[in-house]
Amino acid sequence: QDELIKMLPLSSSSFLSCTCQYHNNQKLDLYCQQCTIPVCVECTIINHKGHPVHEVSKQIIQNKEEIQQGLEGFPVSQEHLKKVVTAGEEMKNKIKARKNEVDTIIRQ
Repeated sequence: QDELIKMLPLSSSSFLSCTCQYHNNQKLDLYCQQCTIPVCVECTIINHKGHPVHEVSKQIIQNKEEIQQGLEGFPVSQEHLKKVVTAGEEMKNKIKARKNEVDTIIRQ
């Protein structure tokens, strides 16, 4: 979990150095909420006219928070799965022991 969080950008500065593939030298500093992609100012006027947009830095923070919230439940789930596997192994061992008892009774 910690490794995944470290991979998330702490700020949008590294992302904002990216430029639009359609409008040279325009920074991708906005985020089109309708298309869920980063866009430049020119894109909002031409290709994404009327689409709701906000700063890409806000979207990065929102995405990071959503990922962190999703990861918070993971250790609990992992611990729960370990308990289920352990309980399954215990049940398997009890069944084997009972089978051996029944086999012994049958052979007598």
